[in-house]
Amino acid sequence: MSRRAAATAACLVLLVLAACGVPADDDPQAIAARDLPAELLDPDPGSSTSVPESGATTVPVYMLEDSTDGVRLVAVDRRVTEAGTPNERLVQLIGGASADEMEGGITSAIPAATVLLDVTTDEEADEVTIDLSEDFFTIEGEALAQAFAQIVWTATEPEAGGFRQVRFSVDGDPTAVLDGEGNNQEGPVTRASYDEFAPIG
Repeated sequence: MSRRAAATAACLVLLVLAACGVPADDDPQAIAARDLPAELLDPDPGSSTSVPESGATTVPVYMLEDSTDGVRLVAVDRRVTEAGTPNERLVQLIGGASADEMEGGITSAIPAATVLLDVTTDEEADEVTIDLSEDFFTIEGEALAQAFAQIVWTATEPEAGGFRQVRFSVDGDPTAVLDGEGNNQEGPVTRASYDEFAPIG
């Protein structure tokens, strides 16, 4: 084959390759992810490498809701990984009501700036001690009693360790607690201390 014929043949090969969409480069070329078929990007969607929320359980925490009998506690669902202790439940509670819950009339009296500093349990005394930041006391009166009720009911949920009574401290110092009747209690309180706000039904 003459040199001219060989050159013509080479040009024809290049044209065919170009028409097929195959690059004529000698070196490998990266393909953009947007140009890859979906099945190559995730060949087995059912076995994703993302880590699932392992061992999470739905548990109740207590928010507030208006009723014909006044403001009452209402149980709402939250997801925790340690359902047998009050710790995660209280973190979820202090996080407040969700946007959807608020649209449905569910609220929380616990000030948004409140920080849960510590939770200690005493199984022998059947007691939980909850240490809060002083931001908790930016409210007073009935709102404060309702906030205490939310925490006490959440901390003493039977599946959360079965604790019966709760003590409070602020920045590590023991503090008096306002009960449902508006009285200061120096010692521990129980769910019965907040019968006025007990959930309906």
